[in-house]
Amino acid sequence: MSTVVGSDPPDSAGNRAPAVELDRVTRRYTGTTAVESVSVSVRDGEFFTLVGPSGCGKTTTLRLVGGFESPTEGVVRLAGEDVAEAPPEDRDVGIVFQNYALFPHMTVRENVAYGLRFAEPPGGVPTAERVERLLDLVDLAGMDNRDPDELSGGQRQRVALARALAPGPAVLLLDEPMSALDAQLRERLRVQLRDIQSELGITTVYVTHDQEEALAISDRVAVMRSGQVEQVGRPREIYRQPETRFVAEFLGDNNVLTGEVLAVSGGTDPVRTTVRLDGTQFDLAIDAGGHVRQPRVGDRLTFCVRPEALTVDGAENTLTATVETTEFLGETTRAHLDWNGVDLLARTAAPLEGRVTLGFDPGDTHAVAVE
Repeated sequence: MSTVVGSDPPDSAGNRAPAVELDRVTRRYTGTTAVESVSVSVRDGEFFTLVGPSGCGKTTTLRLVGGFESPTEGVVRLAGEDVAEAPPEDRDVGIVFQNYALFPHMTVRENVAYGLRFAEPPGGVPTAERVERLLDLVDLAGMDNRDPDELSGGQRQRVALARALAPGPAVLLLDEPMSALDAQLRERLRVQLRDIQSELGITTVYVTHDQEEALAISDRVAVMRSGQVEQVGRPREIYRQPETRFVAEFLGDNNVLTGEVLAVSGGTDPVRTTVRLDGTQFDLAIDAGGHVRQPRVGDRLTFCVRPEALTVDGAENTLTATVETTEFLGETTRAHLDWNGVDLLARTAAPLEGRVTLGFDPGDTHAVAVE
């Protein structure tokens, strides 16, 4: 396999170029725009995940990196080099598709070794040794002579991963590789996948619609919507500090509320802000100077409170709501509540019923918009 990229070259300041970079990339088809002006930068060795609802453009973005699609506008770079004219086989990437695409007439060993027909194994080791190492890495040692139809879904997924890794690509692309597996198996395999990626130190771009999966395994996450990137950040940062209402509502359960600003304290950060919703006043702590401007009296402020932040007692802000339905989730119970016609969610250790008084502290809120 010929390559157009090598190890990350330093720029004029001595910094390494990103392993993967999309610079204002747009992909249009007749009558539709799948990806619009997307700019993301993936660091060398990073596990980077594209997450979003179906049709948001995440798979198209991955295919643009892999060379299976060409940008209508913008530039795709691998290790600092423009690869617009390079076909997939010349991009030094490995890819695992959603359906695994194993060759049914080949054994496990032959499937893994297939990519080595076109490239020398990294480090100059014999092909047989490279295959053996990879099968051991993905916990399939001793299964090398089996046919794909003799394997479970999880085993087939790991064969596809080993095959993608065999030539030692600089970048690994994963397009929802676990979407067809049951929930328990997905949880086990995502831990194993992250361990393998960490051990190899390979730059990985992962596509999923599963928010929990994205938060669990990623170094950083890009949340996509309607062909655009809404927010990029570390999982904990995006979960706790969503920058838009869409991100707040898409990543996990959330209560997103809008009220009128009645009072704002000055000269502190976070800014103490009093908001009125349907005649009830709440005191909030709003970070100033971030993605939203400091609120002023009379503004409309949209903020969010995670369900786990709503507690039965001891909080500064309180509200009384009616429990509509509950869902037992094992360690917690999710309660759907009605508060003056507003739907709320709460997560508590003990189940809730009837009329309940819940509360939240000012520091457990996060502003997503000021109008």
